[in-house]
Amino acid sequence: MRGGGGSPGYGLPEGLYRDPAHGKVAGVCAGLGAYFQIRPKFIRIAAVVGSLFGFFPVIAGLYVLLTMILPVRPEGMTGVGEGEDRPRPSVDELKRRFESLDHRLARMEELVISEDFRLRQKFREL
Repeated sequence: MRGGGGSPGYGLPEGLYRDPAHGKVAGVCAGLGAYFQIRPKFIRIAAVVGSLFGFFPVIAGLYVLLTMILPVRPEGMTGVGEGEDRPRPSVDELKRRFESLDHRLARMEELVISEDFRLRQKFREL
């Protein structure tokens, strides 16, 4: 098992679990919703619509397979259930991130338009 609470074996992505506490049947849709940070009801709707268009055997097979191989979400680990909101970055945090990106982009732009960059580029072309 990898460190940090990853899923054991099968080459599963870290943090992918079944969530029976928030699930309707075995918690597969709730676990996928938590992993992809979308509401499980959208995954359930997609499964029903896919089943109506003739993909029922595939969807049912995948559901059973995922039920067997996905570990149950550990106690105390937060997930995105039906009524839970995902934590979102605050406006101030987003502002700091964009300012940081803007500053890094300005430094890259300065480097690319500098004479030193052009000189090194010409040496590489030789």
